Amino acid sequence: MIDTAAIAGKCLDTMLATIQEHEEELHKLDAVAGDGDHGAGMVRGLKAAVEVDYDGNAGEVLAQAGSAFSNAAGGASGALVGMFLMTVGNNLKQDEINTAAVHTALANGLATMKKLGKSDVGDKTMIDTLDPFVNALGDAASRGESILAAWTVALPAAEEGRASTVEMIAKRGRSAVLKEKSRGAADPGATSMLYMLRAVGDTLQAECST
Repeated sequence: MIDTAAIAGKCLDTMLATIQEHEEELHKLDAVAGDGDHGAGMVRGLKAAVEVDYDGNAGEVLAQAGSAFSNAAGGASGALVGMFLMTVGNNLKQDEINTAAVHTALANGLATMKKLGKSDVGDKTMIDTLDPFVNALGDAASRGESILAAWTVALPAAEEGRASTVEMIAKRGRSAVLKEKSRGAADPGATSMLYMLRAVGDTLQAECST
């Protein structure tokens, strides 16, 4: 049996390393409208998440990580990402996890994020990356794809979603006050979400390809 808790922990480790690698980029994107602290906040949250003394299955790992993330990251993004991780974790309580279960957990996490942030696709937020990814993952799950294969084929949808934020006018968060001036730069939250999804893909490739 695959140790899903260990894989979940490794996903968090890879997320942290990836966000640290791109922290300066996220700083510059966030500085367009705010104080440039998005990258630092994401790093704080992920550092707290990986330092949790995990116990249980993958769902419990993610639920604990989400709580730690939310407490450490601060700000709106910290609350949203933390709640997303907690919701995903709370929907993955079974020991054996298939692609359909992962999709359901992510879809519930996405719905919680939309409700908490009062935002949707087109508002220039991390949802513009996550929503198309979750939809594409669901399509792959319906075809019976493995988690690794489904994640791989869904990533381009996330990349396109993040790219779409460049020409959007922000409707939520600090960027919203800029109106037309918010056009021309990718949303930092959409960008960090893409990097985290890629990090999970890299981990699944390393752990599940055989």
